Amino acid sequence: MTKKEWYKDRLLWKANQFKSLSETRLNDEERDNFADKLHKEYVNSDDEIIFLFFENNKKRWTAITTDKVISYHNNSIYQLKLDSIEKLIDIRKEGISDDDLKYDSNFLFIGHEKLPIWTPNSKILFALMNILRMFPLRENT
Repeated sequence: MTKKEWYKDRLLWKANQFKSLSETRLNDEERDNFADKLHKEYVNSDDEIIFLFFENNKKRWTAITTDKVISYHNNSIYQLKLDSIEKLIDIRKEGISDDDLKYDSNFLFIGHEKLPIWTPNSKILFALMNILRMFPLRENT
């Protein structure tokens, strides 16, 4: 099993624990067309897009591949390899009370760089946070 196959297996295994993520698998024509565009611009040929979240107007989207996290919002692209996350994930609370955090958060901040990763809602945010905290994974032995 290659590293990317192993990462795909682990991503899907962990995502299976969160219904909100298992419903986001690529499955319709619009999503497939958008995924094709992402492959051409941002994803290496040997990577596979595992999860793709986007708004209908495609002004904000996030993709999780077998190699990295890619997020587009505010006319900027943010990318970080899964292994570079180093289990460093935060949720910024500016302007959101602790009580409302679980309802109103849409951004994770990952890695040492604290790159902002957009999510469509707080359910997906918390599921994705739990999944990305696995990285880097130990070597598959």
